[in-house]
Amino acid sequence: MLVSLEHQKAIEARFEEVREIAKGRSEALFSVLDTCTEEEAICLKYLYAYMPEHDLANYDGALFLQFVKQALAVRKMVPWGDKLTGELFLNYVLQYRINNENIEFYKDAFADELLPRVKDLNMHDAVIETNYWCFEKATYQSTDIRTASPFTVLRNTYGRCGEESTLCTAALRSVGIPARQVYAPRWAHCDDNHAWTEAWIDGEWHFLGACEPEMQLDTGWFLLPASKGMLIHTRAFSTFPGDEPCVYQTERIAEVNVLDHYAEVKTITVKVTDAKGNPLTDAKVRFELINYSELYPLADLKTNAQGEVSFITGLGDLMICAYKDGAHAYAKMDVRTMDTLEIAVPDTFVVEGDQADLTMIPAEGKVPTETELPEEVKAMHEQKHARALEIRGGFKATFYAGEKAAEFASHYTPFEKEVAEIIEKALGNYQEIINFFQDSETKGLLEEKVSLLGTLNKKDFTDITCEILKAHLQAAVEYKEDFDNVTFVNYILAPRIASEMIESYRPELLARLDETQKVAFRQNPEAAYNYVMANVKHGEETNYSLVYTRPVGLLDLGIGNDASRKVLFVAICRTLGVPAKYVRENNTVAYYKEGRWINLTGEVAAEVQTGTLKLVKGDVDQAFDYYRNFTIAKLTDGVYTTLELDNVSIEGESVKLSLECGHYRILTTNRQADGTLHARMYYTDVTLGEEVSLTIEVRHEEDTKKVVEISDEEVMTLEGETRRVSELVADNVPAIVAYLEVSGEPTEHLLNEMLEGVEKYRQAMPHILFILKDAKDINDPTLQKVLKVLPHIELYVKKDEVVLDALYEAFEIHDKKYPLAYDMNAPMKAQYAWAGYNVGIGELLLKYLG
Repeated sequence: MLVSLEHQKAIEARFEEVREIAKGRSEALFSVLDTCTEEEAICLKYLYAYMPEHDLANYDGALFLQFVKQALAVRKMVPWGDKLTGELFLNYVLQYRINNENIEFYKDAFADELLPRVKDLNMHDAVIETNYWCFEKATYQSTDIRTASPFTVLRNTYGRCGEESTLCTAALRSVGIPARQVYAPRWAHCDDNHAWTEAWIDGEWHFLGACEPEMQLDTGWFLLPASKGMLIHTRAFSTFPGDEPCVYQTERIAEVNVLDHYAEVKTITVKVTDAKGNPLTDAKVRFELINYSELYPLADLKTNAQGEVSFITGLGDLMICAYKDGAHAYAKMDVRTMDTLEIAVPDTFVVEGDQADLTMIPAEGKVPTETELPEEVKAMHEQKHARALEIRGGFKATFYAGEKAAEFASHYTPFEKEVAEIIEKALGNYQEIINFFQDSETKGLLEEKVSLLGTLNKKDFTDITCEILKAHLQAAVEYKEDFDNVTFVNYILAPRIASEMIESYRPELLARLDETQKVAFRQNPEAAYNYVMANVKHGEETNYSLVYTRPVGLLDLGIGNDASRKVLFVAICRTLGVPAKYVRENNTVAYYKEGRWINLTGEVAAEVQTGTLKLVKGDVDQAFDYYRNFTIAKLTDGVYTTLELDNVSIEGESVKLSLECGHYRILTTNRQADGTLHARMYYTDVTLGEEVSLTIEVRHEEDTKKVVEISDEEVMTLEGETRRVSELVADNVPAIVAYLEVSGEPTEHLLNEMLEGVEKYRQAMPHILFILKDAKDINDPTLQKVLKVLPHIELYVKKDEVVLDALYEAFEIHDKKYPLAYDMNAPMKAQYAWAGYNVGIGELLLKYLG
């Protein structure tokens, strides 16, 4: 039996609740049930029963029925199909959503390619073969926060780890292999996160690096970082997640804690009391660590009737924040030595002191033991790896780049340069961009087309369509003469509002609003704001916070999260020719009227009250970059929420920021080479119309350092000549030396970090030696990007007989992975070294150089 009777009853009951919630889209969502078999109907009702509100608004039932039919069909095709029952099938084969990606029906296309390759294999080998297929399609490259769909990753030929694991999970589910994306939301030992894939094979979950195929499972470069984790989880859209421990459950989702697959864990308990020592029921408890210079909540859980809450975590430091009714209390917890913590929340908010210091030490982790593969298996891997590179390279060769892009752009005078850059960014989506430029209905709007495309993010070029671009252009162009060009282009013409998937909404909104509403909203945009708040009630704050409900679907459903409602307001304004924007920094919206921007907030439109915060450097030579070594958080409902101030730096001696009035915490951080983090917290108030000045500093503590003599090994030039390392370094000139394994994700991270910090590298102009494994590695695309902006880097090739074990061991680096990078602060003497996946190496190499 696919689903037990008990489970069916639960699904039916929950489905009826959802049918009522989604009655505004009843026909679009539920009419397909009339065409279903009994088995299809219960599967479709399962999807609806636990579906996020934004999916109820964004998509139609016909799409979801495609997923149902394919999952049921493939279950009958594969040899392991009879093992796929109950929660396993529903949560990890049938389920269409993996991350916060746009939903497209990919399963038939993927299965058509994959089933012939895996149908005669056992589950273990089928998982491995599927991952090689994924590598044929995509490899790692850093991208923005919006998760691309599996089809978009294929068009791009790359994705960040969250996109690679979405693709891999989708591919496995397409051939009936239960799969899920697992995620370390934030590391404790470095500033980053990571995602990969788990696959269920004959009763057990196994892990793999997505689009990083190996000839065995349960291996990967991320094993040591994962063993230092404080939380690794996966999510199931269900209240039946199986017998695994959950971080939390709601009526729609279960967050499953899988940290014990990777690290030594402990269950800790926090007991919260009031000021008199009485248990505090329904208090919230945040389990926080510092990452990207913010106190980030791994979990935010409610206390029970005894005032207690438990959490399974790793053996490192956590900050515990308990809060209720606008008041909070903080305490540090060393999980290595503590099992329980009691914390008292005051009756009312108590103002903190001016500043406080905090040191956070990550878990030590454990060095993974890996099985050595036979030489013939290694050779097979190299063959499959090379074939995958060839396949992916062949597809990339069809893209418009270089001369091909220039030739296309030559027809679009005087915007040849801009058009060439645009068509190159489109990657495998180039035909949609070509169609937009060649569209006959908008032939006379070349300047406007270039301007519109200039507002897009890089990823937008790879999944937008000609019809969507046309819809925005044609609806906006009538307002061009009403405003200066900057205002028109960025706040009326631009289709992007926040981090949403760009859709056509202007024609649909114009049809939805009557003439009286259009006039009223143009004259008074606050009336449009109140219209949105009145017609769309505040729904769940989804755990997939970057998924936005589409404007028209949101009006149909009548319920949505806060960010989606604000995106809808901006969409209405731009549709009606009113400049508007979503202000991520303080989660507000703003419209432009009579020469000024007016920020709105609240359930009823109210102008945001602001003051000025002036941050002054205590040390004028100290660089301050937001999310690197400082952040700002506002106290809201008793808990601090970090402001999203991207690209904010203190360039000179100070910076002034216009902020909403309130109480703030400024956090400065300094991460040491071993991952230990020293933080300082400052507190201040921002009041209406006033300027408050605050001097901030970064804590500088004595760092661990070890001087290691470098053996004078031989390396090869790209031309094949032999050199010794001592010949390559000059007396009294510090050098950065890095052994690289190009195309591997850890090396890609280092190279991308150097690209992100290119201005600092150009300013410092350090002597840099890159030592490659093979001369042909010079052709790696990411390495080429680095060499283009830092052409002074010297390249050499490691000799096969040179073994780096002595260097790893001297620095007590137990996970002997590439890249291996060190600072040579004296001739042939290394002082600091890092290896493998250690986010921040690019910055640390500069920090400790000399």
